[in-house]
Amino acid sequence: MNKSCYFHSILTSTVNKGGSTIIKISVLIIIGLIMIGMFIFEPFHLEPPTPNVTIGDGDIPTTQGSYCWKGILSAQCKDMAYTSLFDMASTHKPTVVSSNEKIKIEFKKAPIAGTMKVEQWVDEDNIQKVEVKNGLIVVPKEKGVYAYHVIANWEQGDGNYAFSIEVK
Repeated sequence: MNKSCYFHSILTSTVNKGGSTIIKISVLIIIGLIMIGMFIFEPFHLEPPTPNVTIGDGDIPTTQGSYCWKGILSAQCKDMAYTSLFDMASTHKPTVVSSNEKIKIEFKKAPIAGTMKVEQWVDEDNIQKVEVKNGLIVVPKEKGVYAYHVIANWEQGDGNYAFSIEVK
């Protein structure tokens, strides 16, 4: 056997094995990136977007309630166990605000137009619908603690949230 042919066959065999390994590693990296993307990108999430509730420059913390949500690969409904909206809102201390301030409620992914509803709870027997204009609601004039219930619908499902304020 010619020496140059022998080395050529060994070199070709080594390159071919290395090429096969490179292809396998590349395929594994691509599959890994796809799996990571499924958990990061919005269409694969299995819960509705959380609202960003603000007053002036401050954030008002919210608590997520029960929801149903359909992703690309699966769907789920999750029931949260709260005895009332006050119980749900009490997971965060009420945010102190001044009367007649404006609270902004916005979602990263907007709900279906006209489906976001807001209720104001003073107590279990005193619940009022609140007018929402361009994602804004107005704080009451009267001092006290108020819990708010935000309900919204998307193509993928629905969600509800609570937050509370204290007017001083």
